Amino acid sequence: EAPARGFQEVLSGRADVFVTSNIEGSTLVQKFPNVRQIEVEAARAPTPIAMLLPQGDQVWINYVNSWIELRQAQGFFAQTGAKWGL
Repeated sequence: EAPARGFQEVLSGRADVFVTSNIEGSTLVQKFPNVRQIEVEAARAPTPIAMLLPQGDQVWINYVNSWIELRQAQGFFAQTGAKWGL
């Protein structure tokens, strides 16, 4: 069986705190009224997110790479980073 997620440990009382993304945190706060968010001044360690792709599916890899290049050229990542203070 997979280990419990951090928020599951907190909800069960086996942990007092866990660290997650601001996106997951805001979702959990809405879903579980007894979960609280601690505001911080800046991200703990802002790093890019990785996506695993199957090595044998070159068509999918090319599509994802093209999407990333297009969105980068359109300024999507800069706008998103500015929105979230990164």
